[in-house]
Amino acid sequence: MEFHRTKNYRWVENILTHPDVYHRIGDDSLPPISEFEVHAHPGIWYIIAGNPGLVGLFTLMPQNSVCWELHVVMIQGVSTNQKREAAHEFIPWISKHTPCRRLTAAVPESNKPAIAYGTHFLGMHYVGRQQQAFLKDGTLQDLVLLGRSVGG
Repeated sequence: MEFHRTKNYRWVENILTHPDVYHRIGDDSLPPISEFEVHAHPGIWYIIAGNPGLVGLFTLMPQNSVCWELHVVMIQGVSTNQKREAAHEFIPWISKHTPCRRLTAAVPESNKPAIAYGTHFLGMHYVGRQQQAFLKDGTLQDLVLLGRSVGG
């Protein structure tokens, strides 16, 4: 699996605004696709995973110098084995190429596939819950908090 950081925000936007993906990347405040803009902040790392075709997009948002929030989009139609491989190889890549030493994620409780991907493939652990902190389809739901250490 190959990973590379991209600043090709048009490419990132195309991944995030794909009709199979867009409705899953946010809460009820998500704007229409036509108004969506990728955050081009220099601290955000958009990382493309490929083997050799596109497998997914990992987004890292530093919360501080060593604790980074993770968001993942896996491409529809990619095999489970490729998704697993991307996750397993991504953790050592982070350790080698970033100062990140702790990954965190806050996943809506209804997004069972994302929770499973984080725990089973990325090796993240349940660390808590933010009650009624996410509004989706007019319903408040909990955010499941996941985390894991990276590197040494």
